[in-house]
Amino acid sequence: MTDGVLQAYFLLGCFVRYLILLSVVLFFCVVCFSPLISIPAKAKSCRNSSGIGVSRILTIDGSMDARFGRVQFGEKLLPLKRGEVVLTFDDGPLPHVTNRILKALARHCAKATFFAVGKMAKAAPHVAQRIIQEGHTLGSHTHSHPRDLRHHYFPYSRFQIERGFHDVLSAVGGPIAPFFRFPGLHDYPKMNSYLDERGIANFSVDIVPGDTDDISARAIIRRTLSQLRRRGKGIILLHDIKPATARALPGLLSALKRRGYRLVHIVPSKPFQPVPIVKLNEVYEKFNHRDPKTIIGGLTYFQLYGEAIRKRRYRKRRTKRHSR
Repeated sequence: MTDGVLQAYFLLGCFVRYLILLSVVLFFCVVCFSPLISIPAKAKSCRNSSGIGVSRILTIDGSMDARFGRVQFGEKLLPLKRGEVVLTFDDGPLPHVTNRILKALARHCAKATFFAVGKMAKAAPHVAQRIIQEGHTLGSHTHSHPRDLRHHYFPYSRFQIERGFHDVLSAVGGPIAPFFRFPGLHDYPKMNSYLDERGIANFSVDIVPGDTDDISARAIIRRTLSQLRRRGKGIILLHDIKPATARALPGLLSALKRRGYRLVHIVPSKPFQPVPIVKLNEVYEKFNHRDPKTIIGGLTYFQLYGEAIRKRRYRKRRTKRHSR
């Protein structure tokens, strides 16, 4: 044999030995370290043929002046096509209601967005965790759900928002969405600007069935479909603290499917980032928003917010007495 042929055989033998050695190393790596490797599970196919499912996922960037919903923001709407709807639930989680809603959503392969109250999430952390585990989006709805933040001082409103996110984050123990909704849909410019600065998306609604009016499940379905016929698309507002809503949801999802509506799941482009000041404040009960000397987490209002609290003066209405 010539030297060239011998050299070729030598190189081929080296290559084969290298492949055998590499295969042995890979085999031992798989055997020894496979328990430490988490492989994402494949999405389960929907067994319910009448399930509405999710038509598409819409990613929301909270840093881009994100305000959505006709009721509060007029023409600032989600970029939805006609026939597309977004399911949202407020005020929970309440175990015996929220669990029924999650079960109905799973049966229909549907995804929704939950705006949880901080105190409710801390009272039922296992339900808040289930919301995340089942692939839904979880945002905040303040710490204790004040009826109207427009009647409170700005530092108190800011505290309600940050503490609400902090409570939900603590209950879940993992990332949540920087999505927020005002209680009663009562916002004001200074708070909207603050949410923009924090990169928090501000959600209003388009379809309001009024399930907080203690109406029947049938009425919830009827009102939702009636408003959708007029609007054609939008964000639906429901509440996962109302038993009637849990009873109505399976029928509502089936009705949306039959009428050709498509479900959109909104997700954040990045998770919520808490501010350090919230980590210092652990006791809400000691907070008194009318006292500028109140201490939160060892800091005064001025140290927290860099401003003194301005007391509002309310004028009493004078009624005229008419003599007969």
